[in-house]
Amino acid sequence: MQDRWYGDDRDVVKWSAIVYLAQRESINQVLYVAMYRPDPSPPAMVTARGPVAPPSEVLHHFRSLDDLQRLAKAIGIGIDAVRERFTHRPDYFERVCDRVRAYEEPVIVFLDPDVGVVPTQPGFEHVTSADISMVYDALRRDDVLVCYQHARRQKDWKGRSRRAFANAPGVPSFDVETVRSELAPDVLLLAVK
Repeated sequence: MQDRWYGDDRDVVKWSAIVYLAQRESINQVLYVAMYRPDPSPPAMVTARGPVAPPSEVLHHFRSLDDLQRLAKAIGIGIDAVRERFTHRPDYFERVCDRVRAYEEPVIVFLDPDVGVVPTQPGFEHVTSADISMVYDALRRDDVLVCYQHARRQKDWKGRSRRAFANAPGVPSFDVETVRSELAPDVLLLAVK
């Protein structure tokens, strides 16, 4: 996830789905795997007196992962975010799996790549079937794995996305659930317990 995309209608759908699943499954913890890649410094504003950098307080207000704690407090669910930079895929997901295994109570693990699942040639904006499989293997019986998917430029992108998620080794394909909303029709969340 990149800073500039945090807080739009897609995030309303994502977090509404997470809260719904947490309440439905009686789970009080969420591990938010942001796959974080900070944006470069934004360009300066153009003013009559020359360029002016946007104040850091404004950027923090609109683009801070810390705002999740306000949501966590309001709904009574703990939200832990993986804040480290997503740079080296194997090491990153090994650390994610270590964090998943450290939970003593059931947890929702929310993978939030910029784009979603891709079977081959992943960029930093994707999660792969191997990543999904690795995290799924780290789950315990009552844990839930959720993955964000943005619309693809293909017909039946929802079905293709569900199949890509469900075909990850070890994931029980018949148990994969999809959650979506007309608020952001280009978003699909894929979930499996």
